[in-house]
Amino acid sequence: MATHRTAPEILRLRQGPGTSYPIVDRLLQGTELDRITGPDANNWLEVDALLRGGRVRGWVMASYVKEMDEPKWLTIARQELGVAEQPGANHNQRIIEYHTKTGLQAGTDEVAWCSSFVNWCMDRTGIPGTRSAAARSWATWGKPLDEPRPGCIVVFNRHDPNNPNAAHVAFFMRKRAPLVDVLGGNQSNSVRVNSYPAGSVLGYRTTP
Repeated sequence: MATHRTAPEILRLRQGPGTSYPIVDRLLQGTELDRITGPDANNWLEVDALLRGGRVRGWVMASYVKEMDEPKWLTIARQELGVAEQPGANHNQRIIEYHTKTGLQAGTDEVAWCSSFVNWCMDRTGIPGTRSAAARSWATWGKPLDEPRPGCIVVFNRHDPNNPNAAHVAFFMRKRAPLVDVLGGNQSNSVRVNSYPAGSVLGYRTTP
């Protein structure tokens, strides 16, 4: 699980603990890091950077990263990464478990389950969710935020000519204009981090 996040707009990841070492990569603001060792005497951390292409190991100045401070439900959501629908007539029982936290009580992993997943994560922390399988139900849950925070709930508008109320809900990770990265369920049929257009955001919400 990521322990730190980069603070500057761009941070150089180097092969060793010093500016004389070659640059491995340039990390965008908000890049998640797993600390391996450090900080050393010169305030350098050895980290794994969590990039889209996989993990890249290197060193960064400790003063340019900050420790993750995230809500419990986001930590729980991270632990579910990789849960995916099963093809054919079989159904992933973990997804069926997510469905038990909504009034719909769906019995298959083919029913849209993004809201079921968010309800399940909130329930695990003892915080009441919406109990609804409708993603748009989260648009009025809790309190609105003018600016998103890590782990806050994001509701997106989803174009569906057959359903004017179609939406998607997930947990906010970071902004990468013009995109928003979120961790959620039913994203490419699994629990994973996906990107969605910032222009489709209906709102950011936090606990009541």
